[in-house]
Amino acid sequence: MGGKQREEEHVLLTLPNIKYLVEGLEALLMTDLDGDKRAKVIKLRDDLASYINSIFNDYS
Repeated sequence: MGGKQREEEHVLLTLPNIKYLVEGLEALLMTDLDGDKRAKVIKLRDDLASYINSIFNDYS
């Protein structure tokens, strides 16, 4: 089951899914989040951006 789960994790980050994730995180940042939740959303956004950048840097 571990292999199947790992395979599914790689499939979930498609370009449309990334677009929805980014839009959702940006929408959350426009709301009135408290400090801890806001920090978590910013970290998720930054981690996602870092992951995307690493994908493109791996191919250069």
